[in-house]
Amino acid sequence: MNMKPTNPRDAAAAFAIAALIAIVIVLRNAGRWLAAAERAVTSPAVILTAIGGLAALALLALARSLAVRRALSRRVAVQLVPAGSFDPGAEAVVRFAAGLARSRRAIRGALLAPACAVRVRLDADESGRLRYTLELPAHARRALHTAAGAYAGVELREVPLPEPPGGKPGGPAPEVARAELVLARGSHEPLREVGLDPDPLAAFARALSGLQPKAGEGAVVCLDLLVVSAAGRRRARQRLLDRVSRMQRAKRERESGWAPIQGRAEKGPAVPAELVDRQAGLEALRAKLGRAEPMFHPQVLIRASSPDPGAAKARLEGILAAFDGFAGENNFRVSGIETGIGAVIGGADAPWRRGRFERRLASGRFSPARKRLVTASEIAGLLKPPSTRCAAPNVVRSGELLAPPPPGLPTFTGQPNLLPLGRVSEDGRERLVGVPLAETFFSYTAGRTRYGKTESAIGQFLHLALNGHGCFFLDPHTDALEKIRPHLTSEELRERVLEINLADTARQPGWNLFGPHGEGEWRATERVDAVVDSFASALRWDETNTRALNLITQAAQALVELAAYLPEELAPTIFQVPTLLGNEEWRAAVLKFVSPPTRAFFAERFPRLASEAITPVTNLIDRLRVSPQVAALLGSPLSTYDIRTAMDEGKIVLACPGQGSARDRLIANLLVYDLLHAARSRASLPPEKRRPFYLFLDEVQTYDGASSGNLAALLEQSAKYGVRALLFNQSPERLTAQTLNAVMTNRSHLLSTALGAKSAALVAREWPGKVEPQTIANMPRYSFCASVTLDAEVSPPFLLRGVAVEELAEHFPEPVMSEEVESLEVELDRRMRRRPPAEKVAAINGHDKAILDFLRKRKTRKPIRATDRPGMHTLRMLERSDEGSEAR
Repeated sequence: MNMKPTNPRDAAAAFAIAALIAIVIVLRNAGRWLAAAERAVTSPAVILTAIGGLAALALLALARSLAVRRALSRRVAVQLVPAGSFDPGAEAVVRFAAGLARSRRAIRGALLAPACAVRVRLDADESGRLRYTLELPAHARRALHTAAGAYAGVELREVPLPEPPGGKPGGPAPEVARAELVLARGSHEPLREVGLDPDPLAAFARALSGLQPKAGEGAVVCLDLLVVSAAGRRRARQRLLDRVSRMQRAKRERESGWAPIQGRAEKGPAVPAELVDRQAGLEALRAKLGRAEPMFHPQVLIRASSPDPGAAKARLEGILAAFDGFAGENNFRVSGIETGIGAVIGGADAPWRRGRFERRLASGRFSPARKRLVTASEIAGLLKPPSTRCAAPNVVRSGELLAPPPPGLPTFTGQPNLLPLGRVSEDGRERLVGVPLAETFFSYTAGRTRYGKTESAIGQFLHLALNGHGCFFLDPHTDALEKIRPHLTSEELRERVLEINLADTARQPGWNLFGPHGEGEWRATERVDAVVDSFASALRWDETNTRALNLITQAAQALVELAAYLPEELAPTIFQVPTLLGNEEWRAAVLKFVSPPTRAFFAERFPRLASEAITPVTNLIDRLRVSPQVAALLGSPLSTYDIRTAMDEGKIVLACPGQGSARDRLIANLLVYDLLHAARSRASLPPEKRRPFYLFLDEVQTYDGASSGNLAALLEQSAKYGVRALLFNQSPERLTAQTLNAVMTNRSHLLSTALGAKSAALVAREWPGKVEPQTIANMPRYSFCASVTLDAEVSPPFLLRGVAVEELAEHFPEPVMSEEVESLEVELDRRMRRRPPAEKVAAINGHDKAILDFLRKRKTRKPIRATDRPGMHTLRMLERSDEGSEAR
């Protein structure tokens, strides 16, 4: 049946008649109704009922207020840190927004609505970089982690809720500018969908650039979003559609005018302008209500502060400009009455509104000045952290996308059988992790200086030392030793500490490379090889330096053999090498006590060499002799330092050879190769008796100068004899090809902070297809791209945050005062017989003559047996004798 539409004039006439009838009825019954109301008011039952009702309403309001306040106090903050390659699509943003719906519970949602909003917080960290944080109810934490699954390459870090805004402590009161933004038009009018390329957050990053929080400046943008439930979306969508229908009907009536009662006047054809307007309105309505996606009630709070006059307002204007990108059919405007001359009447900065604004900003309470609706697509650019399309440099990023930590990675709580690594982030929470010592053979860490390598090494070394493991820390800079020493002052630990520190000008122990090393001395060839490898590495000798290599080999062999014929107090030292090579009379006396092959070399082939052939060897030794500390250490015939004994007894060895010069490099190499060759001498021990010994080598390229690959071979072999090497340096490019290949092939753990492009490519090749070189090149400070061995399998690279020694403090003894460190020094003086360098150097000067005189008087060529020599046991007797003398 075809029916004509109702004429609006007919409806108006009917409404007028109905209103007239209602007025007549009211006037006729007004007196009776007033009398009945007066009798009801004076009734006690009615009064009590009214009072009870008011009390119930008051209690309900109080209960709601307390519940809201309690919920606000339980909110949590999670920082979303994007990787450099983070690039979500529009669908990922919508899915993430849908996942936030759990922040508002179904039953208590209406009661606790002011505490259920999700806050998107944009502010700057201490360095002035934009950070993206979500604040939400505690019960929605898990929902957020699930929703964040839509974002590949975003790390969630739970952080403390921000402190209430304020100025720099002790500084002048800052100037504050505030603004609350509301939608300028009705909810049916959409904002402009700005898209994700370029990233809309780039405008906010630029608005916050140059911010100096340390100087008392601050700026924060809070977008609070109260989720609309699914049923609420349907009702809101229907209300908005009905409102649009009424508005369109009213508009048509205004355009056409009132038609006669019989019907509406016919209009002519629509003009092009009307068609364009109609089409634009249709598209806007479809964009707002034509898609089933999450909807939110928004609240936008902006605050800027600065001690400089006018700076806060200028910063606020810049932030407001960033919101202009969303202006379309609808737009954000400042709440209040704009005067047109830059001032707003009744805005957030009005004296009677500032307190409420600050409370909402601090607590997260949702109470907007005007309640409107927005969809996820309208604000998609604000529902994600900065993407790779955000060109602003001042953005907090986590580096590049990496795999999650391997399953089963143990949490470190101080277990002796774990090596602490650092912190990993899982489900928005960080935890300290470690790797089993049983699966730690080689560990290599590369990266820039001041990026956390040495700090991590100190923590690992202390953990091992304090739990009874033998370990060796070689520090070229002494800074690490200064941090380690205060933790080793307890009586039990003092007994285990050995130290060779050439930065100490007051006292030095004795270390004779050629002298007898007590009952457990290794074969003479091992000691000779250690000296030769040290010279080759320190002086970068290769196959073209065969003459120099042969000279130091033959000289070292002759002096080791000579030591068997001398009393321990006359044992030759490294400073007898120039004497042997340059003094014919001294050499002739020595050759009577060496093996036939060594004697043949010096008697037959050595005289045919040019006189300058010995210069490459003797020059560096002469430079060693010039330094009082080095001369006192290496010129002492009696050794109080024996690395083989230290390995077997689980000692804690601290070493600082100095830094920079060739002389210091030689000392460092002597220490390292002495240790590695000592490890090989443990081949005579059953495997179960080879106590693990942990070797920490910083600046490992210092010990890798020879092209023969000696370091690589020794590292590969020493693992069989109980040495566990942890190697550190700034770039894998500085290692020889043999050493780099040995480390990468045999490593248990591989870690890298930021590297140069070429070095990053070298490390990335160890993880083919799992990490890009730019990922390693762009690692932030104190962060590592790490791969570990766990359950006999090598993990994919994951993000690891280094920990400072202070973060492991609960597992270490408290650092002690200087007087307690001095007790450690006294113990080292006693046990290692450390003496002032000047005292030792005086004895060195006549050592050549003393040896020569003894050899001239010696009638037999029978060597002094090890059991006949004083050895290390005699040194202990001497120490006890010294103690008795001091007591007397």
